[in-house]
Amino acid sequence: MKLLQFSLLLIFTLLTGPTVSEAAVLHPKPVDKTEVATGQQMSKKEQRQLRKEQRRSFRKAVREQVRALKQSSSSSDIDLILLVIIALFIPPLAMFLYDGEASSRFWISLVLMLLAIPLWGTLGALAFLASIIYTLYIILSESL
Repeated sequence: MKLLQFSLLLIFTLLTGPTVSEAAVLHPKPVDKTEVATGQQMSKKEQRQLRKEQRRSFRKAVREQVRALKQSSSSSDIDLILLVIIALFIPPLAMFLYDGEASSRFWISLVLMLLAIPLWGTLGALAFLASIIYTLYIILSESL
């Protein structure tokens, strides 16, 4: 049981973590020629202090970007993952939660799912599958 919980937590963490395309990219500031000239005149101690200050400012900027990225993407990703999971089991509910009202897309998904009840066997499974595919298509095409 603990292994199952750990694996689910690991999968969830990997899915909700920042992607490579969203990684923070910081470019160093261009160095002026006047700074280079004064850099030659600075003592070793002053140069070390300058480099130390540059590293601090770079680390601070990276931390701020990581915090902003975590705050902006975590809630929308989690909502999308939950909607996809709900859509796999109850497609009309996922469509209702996504739209926030009983729209025409909700009714189409509901009719497709209800067609699966009187149609037993293969036709019923196809109707339910059509409802799932329709709901996932709407949710994922507009969210991504």
